[in-house]
Amino acid sequence: MGVILDATPEMGEWSVEVRRESAYLHGVSPLGHERDGEPEPRHVPRVLRHRTVPIDGTGIAPDDGVERGIAFAIPVEDVRKVVAALDQIVDHDAYRQFVTTSPDWVKSGVWSAPVVDGDLVQLYGPVVLYGGSRDEPWRLGAVKLAYSDIADLRQQLSTLA
Repeated sequence: MGVILDATPEMGEWSVEVRRESAYLHGVSPLGHERDGEPEPRHVPRVLRHRTVPIDGTGIAPDDGVERGIAFAIPVEDVRKVVAALDQIVDHDAYRQFVTTSPDWVKSGVWSAPVVDGDLVQLYGPVVLYGGSRDEPWRLGAVKLAYSDIADLRQQLSTLA
């Protein structure tokens, strides 16, 4: 079970949920926007370039609503906010405990340099989308990030902040 942390002012619309070995990066909640006739939410992560391989690689997906992506995108104007959200993760006890007890699992070089494409920043690396779809990758407004990859993602994204 995870803990949703109180967002700092620097995080704006973004928030995080920390768990034992991973964290969720949440944008604004898009739930209910369709019934209210609102446009697609802006301040949410969008998983790009899906793979059909299940997360565990066994050929059996633990949940039909789970897909592995190899990139996600955020709005350009949210770069500093997402860096602040990643800072909140790395400052949390659960992350520090993971890094202390599993230092060999912390990876570098898994995220490539950010690519600015119009008004979105594309970030290429391991990410998991829950409850979204290829047509609506922003559906639940969150992506799962392994603690082993977060420092590298933060470093790459900071080059634009």
